[in-house]
Amino acid sequence: MTVWRATWLILVVFLVVALLPLSSSVAQPRPTLNLVSMSDRFSGALTRMAPDFERETGIKVNVTIQSYGELYSRAIADFVGRTGGADLYTVDIVWTGEWGENGYLADLTPMIQRDRAAIAYDDVFPAVWKLGGWQGKQYAFPLAAYAGVLAYNKKVLTDMGIKPPRSVPEFATAIQKLTGDGRYGIVMNGARGAPCAQDWMYHMLIQGGSILDKDGLPALNSTANVRALTFFADMFKYAPPGATSYAWGDRELAFRSGTAMMQIAWSTGVRAHRDPAMSKVATISDITTLPQAAGAPTRYPLGGWSIGINRDSPNKQAAWEFIKWITSQRVRREFVRLGGEPIRRSEVSDPTLLAEFPWFAMVGKSFENADGDFRPRIRQYPRIQDILGLEVNLAITGQKSPKAALDDAQAKAMPLFGR
Repeated sequence: MTVWRATWLILVVFLVVALLPLSSSVAQPRPTLNLVSMSDRFSGALTRMAPDFERETGIKVNVTIQSYGELYSRAIADFVGRTGGADLYTVDIVWTGEWGENGYLADLTPMIQRDRAAIAYDDVFPAVWKLGGWQGKQYAFPLAAYAGVLAYNKKVLTDMGIKPPRSVPEFATAIQKLTGDGRYGIVMNGARGAPCAQDWMYHMLIQGGSILDKDGLPALNSTANVRALTFFADMFKYAPPGATSYAWGDRELAFRSGTAMMQIAWSTGVRAHRDPAMSKVATISDITTLPQAAGAPTRYPLGGWSIGINRDSPNKQAAWEFIKWITSQRVRREFVRLGGEPIRRSEVSDPTLLAEFPWFAMVGKSFENADGDFRPRIRQYPRIQDILGLEVNLAITGQKSPKAALDDAQAKAMPLFGR
């Protein structure tokens, strides 16, 4: 072989070897992400916007929508089995402690700190970060935050000269005055289980009560909590007949039909209140922040959903890119318009969004003093809710006094904490 041919051969081999990584990189397909979402208004927005993300990045996102129980069961089976069946899950605020403590979700804290400016960290309400936060770490990024608000029939209250109540005595007086002539002053969930437990917790917060004490132990039979359950039970006298068996759909129907004049509910339901196809009070209802007991700290309920990355996902970086995109200021306006709920200060002050969703201003006011721990994000919470779901129902149906019901709830809850 001549020298020049050997030289050319060596050069060709060198170039081929040098270009192999580049060729391999170019040919490497973009990953496909699997996202499992709760069946809520925001799930429709996720489904409709996923193709936009694929067009921008080449990363396809398959969105699977499931009911609350189905989502939880599927996620736990995936986490415990270490199957990596989905890359992303939407996370209820009350699951955050359990999923974070057990290490089911990837810790997003380093990525959030690294990309703090890009994600406009300070634009997200401080309290809203609790949706996916646990013990100083962020296991999921806020996606759709809900404020606990007082919805009321504005026309009837105005016609009767009643102002939206700001205190507990004003609340009680308004409920009583609004009841009569086929109207009911209030509607609440009374069905045994989560419906009545969660509705009572709104009143617990109003009265300055809490599920846990300062040491993190159950305080279910505290003076404030007994006062809240006494009030809650008494107000069923002014609720529609059968309300002691109502769940969320029944409560919403009573308000939207114009039968009940007030209800405490999550702000995400206001879209249905304002929809003429679903509501007879579409043009005559409004919301305000919850009334507060004298001397109680101003705290408003916070709920909602975040989005987290499965610790066993092989596509964590792509999953983080999707989270950054779907929660970005650039994309959020369309996400909210399609069914999402605000998480950012910029969203509740956006003139375009306020023109379409004027109640966002009140939602933002609630977020400024929101309490994401009124339903504790601890692993024992689901069991505590089950206990309260029975005992609260026994109190509102007159089978136990409020004090006896909460004493029994406290006795059942303490063993969950090894006491």
